[in-house]
Amino acid sequence: MDGSFVGTKRLRKLRNDPDETHVSGVEYERRLREMYERLHPRPAWAKSAASASNNATNAGLSSLLSKAGTLVRPTKQTKQAPLPREKIQLRRARDANQVVTSSAGQDGAAALAGIECIDWHPSTRTRLMLTASRDRIVRLFEIDGTTNPLLQSVSVPSLPLTRASFHPSGSSILLAGPRPYLYAYDLQSGRSIRSTPWRGDSNPIVQQVAVADCWPLEEEEVLFICWTGDLDRGAGLASTLRSNSAVCGMSWDQSPSAGGNRLLTLNQGGTVHVWDVRSMRAQVERRDVDLFAPKGLEGNCDATLWAAGSEGGVVSIYDKELAKADKMQDDAAHIGTVSARKTIENLKTSITSMKWNHDGSVLALASRSVKDALRLVHAPTLTAFSNWPTSSTPLGHVTDLAFSNASEYLAVANSRGKVLLYALSHYNA
Repeated sequence: MDGSFVGTKRLRKLRNDPDETHVSGVEYERRLREMYERLHPRPAWAKSAASASNNATNAGLSSLLSKAGTLVRPTKQTKQAPLPREKIQLRRARDANQVVTSSAGQDGAAALAGIECIDWHPSTRTRLMLTASRDRIVRLFEIDGTTNPLLQSVSVPSLPLTRASFHPSGSSILLAGPRPYLYAYDLQSGRSIRSTPWRGDSNPIVQQVAVADCWPLEEEEVLFICWTGDLDRGAGLASTLRSNSAVCGMSWDQSPSAGGNRLLTLNQGGTVHVWDVRSMRAQVERRDVDLFAPKGLEGNCDATLWAAGSEGGVVSIYDKELAKADKMQDDAAHIGTVSARKTIENLKTSITSMKWNHDGSVLALASRSVKDALRLVHAPTLTAFSNWPTSSTPLGHVTDLAFSNASEYLAVANSRGKVLLYALSHYNA
C-alpha cells in the first residue's frame, strides 16, 4: 500500500520535501513511527526493561550452559546463619512451567499432562530446571522467579518417562522408563542417543535414579551404566550389583572420605548394603528390625544424616553410622544392626519423595497417594515446621520435589501438570 500526502493537511507534516505527494507503504509507516516517537518519547525505564529483556532472550540455552561459574572458586564465602526452628518463611513465586500451563487446553492446545519428575541443573550459577511429564516431553526452563521462560522442549515418543536427571557434568540429560535402555540428550548439540539394551528381565522398570550413573531395577538388581557425558563415546551396561531382595532405595555417600565410591542400597527386608563401587562388593550390611515396608533412601550433603521412608508414611532418620564402611565379616550370614535416631510420623501414606536441601538443614517429604501430603523437617532438631504447608496451600497430589542448588527455591511438581515454585526467605536474604 502506498502512502499519499494529498488531500490531508495533517499528513503534510510527514513530508521531507514540499513537492512530495506519494511514498511507499514501508516509508510511510517509518515516518509515522518517527512522528509518534517525537511527540511521545519512550521513558528511560522502558528502554532499560526492553534492553534487559532482549539480552535475556538472546542469551538462550547455549549461553546459560557456556558460563564457567562452576569452574571458579568464590573469593569470599560468608557463613550462613542457622535456620530457625518451628517456622519457615516461604513466598510463592510464579510457577516454574506457567508459560506452558497457561496455554494448555486453550485454542485446541493439548490438555496438561502430569509431571513425573523434576531436576535442577548442577551449575551453581545457572538456575535451569527440567520437567519430564506423562506426555513424554522433557522441557527446560530458566528459573528467575518472575517469567521463567521455556528454553527447549524435547519429545521422546518411544519412552514413557518415569525418571530424568541431569548428568553430573551438566552437559546432558539422562532419561529412563519401563524399557531395557536409557536415553541421553546432549544440551549443546541437541542430539540424543540410546544406550545398549541390557538383558535379563522381560520388562525391567527403572524405579530409582542416582545421579552418578547408577540405576536400580524393579527386582534385586542395580545397574551401573558407563556414561561419561560424551555422546560420541556412547553408553552401555558396566556392571550389576545384586541384593538378596528387591531394592527400594539407594543413595550415594557424599562424605569426603567416601570419595564418590560408596553407594548405599536399601532392600525390602530393611537391610542396608554399603557398596564399594570400585570392587563392586558390599563392605557391610546393616539391618533395622523396626523398619517395616521401607521405601526410599536419601543421604544429606555430608552423609551425617540418612532418611529412609516407608509404605506407612513413617520416615526413619539415621546418623552417619549407617554408612560407616567396616570390613565385611567372614561369616556371610552375619548382618549388623542399626537403630533409627528418630522417626518422623507426620504423613500417613506411602513416602514417594524425599529430598535434602543443599546444606542438609531441611528435609522435604511427600506422598503422592493423597492431596497436599508434604512436610518440611528442620534437620538439626528433626521436627516438622508447623506453619507450612497450610490448609490453603494448593499442592495437589505431589509427584516430585527438588531444592535449587543454593536452596533459594523449592519446586513442587504435581499430577495436574504444574510445578509450584516457592522462594525460601532464609536463603534469599
